[in-house]
Amino acid sequence: MGNRISVASPKSEVHYLNRIKRFPNLVVMAEEDSDEEGFSYFESDAFAKRYSPNGSMIKDKFLSMSFKNMIRMIRIFSKYIKPIMSGRDKGFKDIEDYVLELEKTGHLSNHKNSLLKTCPNNELWKELSEYAWDKWKINIGFTEVPSQLIFKGKAILFKYAIVCIQEMDKEKIDLAPDIAAGEEVQRIYSSLGIAVNDIAQWLRQKYNVRCQANHPLGGLVSTSPLAAKAGMGWQGHNGLLITPQYGQRHRIAPIFIEDLLFEFTDNNDHVWIEKFCKTCRKCERACPMQAIYTEKQPRIKDVPGIGQTRTCIDRIKCYPQFNKTLGCSICVKVCPFSKGNDSYSKLKHITNKKV
Repeated sequence: MGNRISVASPKSEVHYLNRIKRFPNLVVMAEEDSDEEGFSYFESDAFAKRYSPNGSMIKDKFLSMSFKNMIRMIRIFSKYIKPIMSGRDKGFKDIEDYVLELEKTGHLSNHKNSLLKTCPNNELWKELSEYAWDKWKINIGFTEVPSQLIFKGKAILFKYAIVCIQEMDKEKIDLAPDIAAGEEVQRIYSSLGIAVNDIAQWLRQKYNVRCQANHPLGGLVSTSPLAAKAGMGWQGHNGLLITPQYGQRHRIAPIFIEDLLFEFTDNNDHVWIEKFCKTCRKCERACPMQAIYTEKQPRIKDVPGIGQTRTCIDRIKCYPQFNKTLGCSICVKVCPFSKGNDSYSKLKHITNKKV
């Protein structure tokens, strides 16, 4: 990719991966058939040569916009790009001691937190949940990370994850595809990125928990199926996670931790959403590019706790619309679960009555 500006892989991530991938048996590596992260795909030379009108995603985005939207996007970028990029860098800076340990000793020390003796640490989980909500308005879950959900070519230090979800404002998302909806997405990318770094630091300083925060923009793992595995919702027809609290109006970020300190929140309570989506398909009909598949494409088999992952969107078809604004979010807006006002419970009741 040469000197191309990278949304997918900032220098701090590239540096981190180059160092820890020298120890494949000591970290959690992606599988051979893992999915490629979306921005990485759009930034690849293969995509640029075949599908990019201007040779790069950044150029495509600016040159496909109206002049009015371009001015608005520059304003939004100037507001959020610095906290987003610094938040991404901080996540890697904060784990420097762990990476140095790997490099100096050839292993991660057999660190045993005293909290292992008191697992599942229900009081700490309650305190952590309250801290995340009271300070950041974040819901959390806990699960083990299947290696198939780590993006192709990437790796994580620890195999357990605290999954964090933060809401996007309904009034702003309802403006999609206007760039104001894209601004709300950037606001939450910034806020959630700062939040997971803060929560990870809280865990380290207060309870000596070794952990690795990962920013919601780009990232090391596929967060929608990870959050579904953690029992926080289920993937909708367009592939995005539907939660009881916000529908699809949210963003997700993980904090990877070394030890099994809490009870898994894994459950199958939200699998019924699959049945509702098969009869709804509002997102598919509303998509201006017809990029949402009528039938999801089978992808990775035998993912623990999930079964099979599926591809829901034709990324090549989505790409032009994604670039016209700052993202799109039409499918998020029209999803019946995103309305709030107890829509999750109402739709579950309707679906159960049809059975």
